[in-house]
Amino acid sequence: MSATTSHDFPFARPTALEAPAEYARLRTEEPLSEVELPGGHRAWLVTRYDDVLFVLSDPGFGLAPPGSGGEGNDSLFQDGPSHTRLRRLVARAFTPRHVERLRPRVEELASDLVGEMAAAGPPADLVAAVARPLPLTVICELLGVAPGDRERFRAWADVAVDLVVPYAGEADLEKSAEVWGRLTGEIAELVTAKRADPGPDLLSALISVHDADDGALSDDELVTMSATLLMAGHLTTANAISVGVMRLSGGLAGSAEPLDSTVEEVLRMQSGRTGEAMPRFAHRDVEPHGRHIAAGDLVLPRLEAANRDAGRFEHPERFDPDRGGNRHLAFGYGPHHCLGAALARLELRAALGALAERLPRLRLAGPADDVEWTGHPVDDGPKRLDVVW
Repeated sequence: MSATTSHDFPFARPTALEAPAEYARLRTEEPLSEVELPGGHRAWLVTRYDDVLFVLSDPGFGLAPPGSGGEGNDSLFQDGPSHTRLRRLVARAFTPRHVERLRPRVEELASDLVGEMAAAGPPADLVAAVARPLPLTVICELLGVAPGDRERFRAWADVAVDLVVPYAGEADLEKSAEVWGRLTGEIAELVTAKRADPGPDLLSALISVHDADDGALSDDELVTMSATLLMAGHLTTANAISVGVMRLSGGLAGSAEPLDSTVEEVLRMQSGRTGEAMPRFAHRDVEPHGRHIAAGDLVLPRLEAANRDAGRFEHPERFDPDRGGNRHLAFGYGPHHCLGAALARLELRAALGALAERLPRLRLAGPADDVEWTGHPVDDGPKRLDVVW
């Protein structure tokens, strides 16, 4: 990278729910800019919608540095033929038809949780009452985790997610490896049990997936995939539900119809604190906007900035549940587009729908700026969200 002045990143946020003001300026004046990350690492920040789309979809960018290979990687967080094979196999269990079958159960769970919160009376912590237990229950039921084991699995998953972050210290990495080992050990036992006695769950479906060209998922791949789903499958959606309610507070009564467009607008405004594309590495030299990105350079395609690009969205900073043609990038794009996008949409829709139906007057108990956030470096969200109705 060049020796020119870079911007310190991440940028400060005006309020909890507003994107950094620097994004708008950079999209106009410096759509590809150099930034310095905590710890002194440098990267290219990409802020325009079309440029983010290019980085996410072009094979010249990957999740791993060029030449690093994918040996020993049993997850979807890799590039090339190994990733393509694994994604083809796993995607069969996440088809729209399969996810649609889950709708009645997810809606039932959401209705029950909201009903329990309503019966207990206000005030309530929405995070503890609805946002966290809904996706956790869904993903554990999908994997066939017994009810008595779910909180233990969740606790291990949360610790692992907290520690597997860029630039973690040596002690953190050791603790993360220990927690990861305990979590994957439990899941390995679950895989063995499902192989012997399959059921109507996602893990059994993944075990049964087979393709003449791609073969089948190995035990290591099944364990890694299940652990990843458990870690990411509840945290991101829980945060989306919480932040969605923050944006809709005072307007839940009007959000039930059309609910699908409301969900898409929540998702468009969601990226930033609670979900961003993983960094990419350039695998070849490219020169967009007259800047030289060299092979090996770190690139940050910022979804939050892309989803607020005025060249793509009219009045992008306005939360508009009636927005049409909402082709946001909340779930990424290209070969690493989120496989769980349909399930996340279903859970978010079920939660917001149940809240709008049962508690249309639901609102925050205090100012949004008083909400305390976890500060999670990968997927931030409210620690608790006190609501009344």
